This record gives sequence, C-alpha cells and structure tokens, in this order.
Amino acid sequence: MKKISILLLVIFGIGLISSCKKELKEPVLNMNLTKSAAITAPLDQHIVLRDSIADSAINFTWSAAEYDLTNLETIKYLLQMDTIGGNFNSPMELASTTELSFSITVANLNSRLIAYGIPADSTRNTEFRVISFINNETSYTDAESGITSNTLTTYQSEGPVEYAKLWVPGDYQGWSPADAPNVFDFDGDGIYTGYVYFPEGGTFEFKFTSDPDWDHTNYGAGAVEGTLDTDPGAGNLIVPGMGGYFLTVDINALTWTYELQNWGVIGEWLAWEEDIDLIYDPTEQHLSVTVENIPAADNQRFKFRANDAWDLNLGAKDPDDGTLVAGGADIPIPDGGTLTFILRFTTPDPSYEVIEN
Repeated sequence: MKKISILLLVIFGIGLISSCKKELKEPVLNMNLTKSAAITAPLDQHIVLRDSIADSAINFTWSAAEYDLTNLETIKYLLQMDTIGGNFNSPMELASTTELSFSITVANLNSRLIAYGIPADSTRNTEFRVISFINNETSYTDAESGITSNTLTTYQSEGPVEYAKLWVPGDYQGWSPADAPNVFDFDGDGIYTGYVYFPEGGTFEFKFTSDPDWDHTNYGAGAVEGTLDTDPGAGNLIVPGMGGYFLTVDINALTWTYELQNWGVIGEWLAWEEDIDLIYDPTEQHLSVTVENIPAADNQRFKFRANDAWDLNLGAKDPDDGTLVAGGADIPIPDGGTLTFILRFTTPDPSYEVIEN
C-alpha cells in the first residue's frame, strides 16, 4: 500500500507541475484595447508661412498612445501630412520620434512643402495624423490617430532653399551634433541622403540626430542590422573603416544603408587612367581638389569617379546646368592652368563647380 500511495503522489505531482506549466503563457497584445494617440496642436488653423518669420518654430503635439501590456519597448510615433483628398496614399513624413511633440522651423516646413509638390506662394488644405507603433519589423502594432486639418500657405524664399536634414555626429568629430555634417531629405519623402568622410584613427561609430543637439530624436542601432532605433539608449551605428560613405536614411521604415565612395577627378590630361583624389571638407560639406599645371589642349574634359573605377562615375547632364548624373557626359574645362574641382552631395542632384585659380 505504501508503494501505491507514493506512486500516486508522484503522478499527482507531475500532473500538477504540468498543469502549472500550461498556465504560464506569454502575455498577448490585444490591439482592440489599444488607445491611439491624438493630435492636440495645431488644430483647424490657417498657418501662413513667411520669410520674415523663417526661424520661428511651429510645434506639433499629441497625446500618448496606450497599449494593454506593460514593460513594452519604447513607443514610436510617425507624424504624417497629406493634402485633402490624398488619403495618405503618399504622405509626407514630418517626424519619426519617441517624443510627444515635434518642432520645425517655418523655413524648413516651407521647403519641405515645396519639395513635396505644393508650389511657393500657394494655399492648400492639409490633413495630419500620427501613427504609433512598438515594433518596426511588423505593422501589427500600428495604431492611427484621428485626422486633423490645417490650412497652409507657402512662400517664395529669398534665400537658398533649406532642405530637411539630419545631423551625423560621431567619434570622428567629437560627438558634437552642432558641428556635424548632414544628410538631406530633398523631396519630403522621409528619405535622407548625404556624404560623410570618416578619418583614420577612430571607432567609426556615429548616430543620426533630428536636431543639432542630443535633446530631440536620436537614431541609433536597431536590433537587426541595417535598422534604426529611436530609443535614447540605442547603440551606436558603425561603418567598416576609414573612407567616404554615401549614407541613406529612411525615417519611415527606420532603416539605413551605406556605400563606400572615395571620389577622385579624372580627365584627358591624365589619359583617363589615374584619378586625383578629392578631399572632404567637413565645414563646407563638399569634396574638392586643386590641380596645378594642367596642360593647355583643345577640348580638355574631365569626370568624377568613385573608388578608382568606372563602375560609379558622374558626368554632366544634357544640357549642362551644373548638376551631375551617373554615367553623364564628359565635362569641358578651361584649357590649362590651375583649377579647383568641387563635388557636392548637398543638392537634390550631385553638383559640381570648376574654379580657375
């Protein structure tokens, strides 16, 4: 009888442990219990953008989204805009942030609206919404706010167009956002591109920031290679080593890519065989080189190419307006003398300048 009792206790204990294990289930997010964010300002306003207030800030605010689970990762927010009737099929992404607010200067908003397709000196009825999410690898956690309306009037800027930009602070320049080079969103689609040179001797680590400081949205390394995370504690991004890199940042999908591009100038006086390296100027944010004693000859021409190869080369558009296209035409230059060649990635299309010294 004792053996039978012990056996029954063992079986009962195993069953009890088994039933306990079945009860320990991972919590499941119920999106039906999610409370979406709600835009709180601006609401139903006619916002007139003017050159005289170009440095003034326009502030967008919204309430926090609430999910039915605790200990979730930081909630992220996308602020989107579209013209009425667009149905957010191709919205302009104004901000990607973990904050409950976003500030943008009048000049920046004006240039982004024009790049988006709203002409200068025109008025449009626009709609805004905020999408919250807690996982950038799936749309399952997306929660949309209600749509709010504002009327916007753009202006024709008297100065150069100010494009939306991110700053690229890193070890290579002392982690100072205010002094860092930029990547630019030239058409308001939330995709930023630009060129940064990482010199020898550092860690090659960096981040992207939405402002020239650490107090706003910072973009660090996501859990998956090539992704971004706006959590303030996210790790640093990194490139493989020294050199110039063309960077692409998508704040909508929270992804980024890099391509090593060490540029040089090549031309007829070099027999189209050996490049002269361009040097990156972090203050001017362009690449340049001064070449002396170019021999006089009829129809001297040149091009830019990357990595001492023809796989990626830039030549002039037709007609030549100072901008460059991949595989474009050879560019004529003055005959002989000393010339400075400048290559820029701070314009919607790469652009160049040749200066006689």
